[in-house]
Amino acid sequence: MSTAVGQERHRLALQLLTPEGPVFDQDAYMIVAPSVQGEVGILPRHTPFIAFLRTGETRIKLMDDTQITFATTEGYISVEEDRVLVLVEQAERAEEIDPERARLALERAEAALAEAGDDEVARVAAESARRRAENRLRVASR
Repeated sequence: MSTAVGQERHRLALQLLTPEGPVFDQDAYMIVAPSVQGEVGILPRHTPFIAFLRTGETRIKLMDDTQITFATTEGYISVEEDRVLVLVEQAERAEEIDPERARLALERAEAALAEAGDDEVARVAAESARRRAENRLRVASR
């Protein structure tokens, strides 16, 4: 996408944070994140906004139109003026995902789910681990 001479694209100051620290912290043109209500796309000058995020794929379009994709887990997104803050439990860049490791994690989660039986806490933990592993595999395959 090109802009006319003399026109500057507006920017989003975007931070993607996990408990371990920042995963992404630079200007971007757009972010698409998986809210619990469906995908949300944020462009510069977006109205103030807060939403809960579900496990899914978060895509960031940089100012030069390249795209970075992350497998992200639950969290939230906050938009204020041209600042966007995404806080999630985990975020892994698509090209850094090891598909074999993700497959093994999925197998472990499915085994834990089968063993959980009536233990609701174990079942919820195993289902969460399964969703994360499935998401990592889906994002890595794109």
